[in-house]
Amino acid sequence: MLWFAVKRRQFVEYQYFLCTTRDKGKKFCLYVFGEKESMQQHLTREGVKYLLAPFLWTLIMMIVFFAAAGRFDIPRAWLAFGTHFIGAVLGALLMYRFAPELANQRASARQGTKGWDKAILTIYFFLLLLGIPLTAGLDVGRYQWSNLQSTGLGLVCYSLFFLLFHWAMLTNKFFEGTSRIQTDRDHRVIRSGPYVYVRHPGYVAMIFASVADPLIIGSLYSLIPSCLAVGVILVRTGLEDRMLRNELEGYAEYAATVKYRLIPGIW
Repeated sequence: MLWFAVKRRQFVEYQYFLCTTRDKGKKFCLYVFGEKESMQQHLTREGVKYLLAPFLWTLIMMIVFFAAAGRFDIPRAWLAFGTHFIGAVLGALLMYRFAPELANQRASARQGTKGWDKAILTIYFFLLLLGIPLTAGLDVGRYQWSNLQSTGLGLVCYSLFFLLFHWAMLTNKFFEGTSRIQTDRDHRVIRSGPYVYVRHPGYVAMIFASVADPLIIGSLYSLIPSCLAVGVILVRTGLEDRMLRNELEGYAEYAATVKYRLIPGIW
C-alpha cells in the first residue's frame, strides 16, 4: 500500500515522503521532497502565466506539426500532444499546491541572468517548439519518410521527464527558469531529493523531454533537431556548473561529494 505522508514542523516546514507498508506491517518511507523553508505563498499573475505557458507551447507545436503534415489523421501525433496536455494539467496542479512561489519566480528571467543562458534558451526553445514538430510533420505526415515503432519508449521518456523534472522543482526552491546566482533569495546548495544522485537532475529531465515526441510520433528525422536540443542542454549544463562552482558558496564542496552532473558513473 502506497501513500504520501506529510510532516509539518514549526508551522512552516513541510517534508514529503512516499511510504509503503510491507514485511509484516513495517513501514518504509522514501524522502521525496521538502526544504526547511516552505514554498507556500500565493500565486501571482506572473505565476499563473507560467502555469499556462505549457498549454500555449503545446498549441504552438500542434499548429506547426499539422501545418507541416498537411493532414490531421495521425493518431500518434494526437497521442503526443494529448500527453503534453495531461502533463501541463498535472504540473500546474502540483506547482499550485506545493510551490506557488517557485511558479512566480519561473515566470520570467530575473536580474542577474547570464547572457549566455538567454542565447541558449532561445536556441533550445526554437528546436523544441518549432524544429522538432516541423521536421516530424514533414516526415510522418507529408512525405512519410519514416515510421519508427517507438511509441511506448517515447511515453516512458515523457513520464521520466515529468517525474524527474517536478521532483527536482519540488525539492529545490531555487529551481528558476534561467541560470543566475539568486542573491536576492539567499541562494544555497540543495543536497536532498534527486540532488543526492546527480547535480543537475532538471537537465536530465529535459533530455528525456527532447527525445519523447519524435519517439511517440515515430519520426526518425525529427531526432535530428532533438539531438541538437540535447547538445544544447549539455552545453548549458557545463556552463551552469562552472558558474555555480565559481560563484555559489558551498557548491564546490557539494560537487566533490556528488561527482556527476547528469549520469551517475559517467558524467
